[in-house]
Amino acid sequence: MDIEKKGSLSPSVIRKLCGVAMSKKEINSSKQDEKKKKAPSNDMTATDKEVKMDGTEVQSGDTSSSVSPQEAKIAELEAEIARLAKELETEKEQFMRKMADMDNYRKRLIREKESAILYANEKLINDLVPILDDFDRAVAASGTATDVDSYVEGIKIIQAQFVGMLEKNWGLKVMEHTEGKEFSPHEHEACMMEQGEQYKHDTVLAELQKGYYLHDRVLRTAKVKVGKPL
Repeated sequence: MDIEKKGSLSPSVIRKLCGVAMSKKEINSSKQDEKKKKAPSNDMTATDKEVKMDGTEVQSGDTSSSVSPQEAKIAELEAEIARLAKELETEKEQFMRKMADMDNYRKRLIREKESAILYANEKLINDLVPILDDFDRAVAASGTATDVDSYVEGIKIIQAQFVGMLEKNWGLKVMEHTEGKEFSPHEHEACMMEQGEQYKHDTVLAELQKGYYLHDRVLRTAKVKVGKPL
């Protein structure tokens, strides 16, 4: 009985020893929890991993090799600038080619216009050449001609041939029968004038120079003498 008393502890001492033991256990437990939080988890899911180009897997949180949005936007703009520059160069080449074609076309039109003006009367000249040949023969025959009436008749034939060619091929018509007609300022040019009571209106008395029509248009007015009423 004495031994038990000597070896036993008081209740207060037991409570203190139990409190110290529980405090150490809680501290150890909290330290283990912190280590678990800091240590990487071995149960990484597929969504938490990324695959590199060489086939190795890395955590999705590793952004050391990723491109930032700003860099991606810059790369996109640079690609667009390169595309537009190439397109501009193509358009420039097409424009320069079209400008060269237009310049060549303009020069060709100028040459064609100059040629058309230069040779516009080619057909008329071809029609006049045979008449010139007839006049050459008439001039050559004038030195030896003894029959004046025949010679004059030949000249009249050449004249009729000339006028007929101009009328047929070129629409040139002579103003005929002007004498006795009423004066027309559109067709006649008064070069001489006389007044008299016998004239009821301005009347062409004589034709001083022939007038001509080109088709239906007055090419040259006839110069005439006009009689005016008093």
